[in-house]
Amino acid sequence: MSLGTTPETEDLYSSSARLCDDALADNLIFKLLYRFGDEIFPDEFFSYLYDNLGRASIPPRILATVMVLQRLHGLSDREAANAFTFDMRYKYACGGLGYEYPGFVHTVLVDFRARLAGSDSPTRIFDAVLEVVSRAKLVKETRVLDSTPLYDAVATMHTVTLLRRAIRGVYEESVSKKSAYKGVVSQLIEVDRQLS
Repeated sequence: MSLGTTPETEDLYSSSARLCDDALADNLIFKLLYRFGDEIFPDEFFSYLYDNLGRASIPPRILATVMVLQRLHGLSDREAANAFTFDMRYKYACGGLGYEYPGFVHTVLVDFRARLAGSDSPTRIFDAVLEVVSRAKLVKETRVLDSTPLYDAVATMHTVTLLRRAIRGVYEESVSKKSAYKGVVSQLIEVDRQLS
């Protein structure tokens, strides 16, 4: 399979950019990926995954963008492929593609992920997103990025922070309802102290 490339020119009459650019807020991920997608995920960035022979692949910029949105929205591969096909914001984020730009089957994402995993740089998408997020100062010191190596782009809290928040939530719930779980709550408080 050879490297497919994202179309450079937008059809003025069927462009998703025409529909989405004014309708979406500037701080939405869709607009960020539309404006900077060529810099974050240029097709050539993934050329090492493809041969020079055979039919052209789905452009890697499109797949990488869909994978970031997939992770952000918690979608399965099938749901992400459907979102690209039917949600104009996905086509917009992938470069302002036209309404008629063809969708793809969900196994294309599986194949792309397998190509990345078998390559010399399996964390390429993660690293590109981390670089952009770091430059934009979107990750604070109290947060870490999820270590899913292939396609995670979402800032998440550290495991210990999540545990402590859950423990406090259980404690507050039990106190407010004078729950019968006071013995459990006291054990959770002890775990919380040990984590400190």
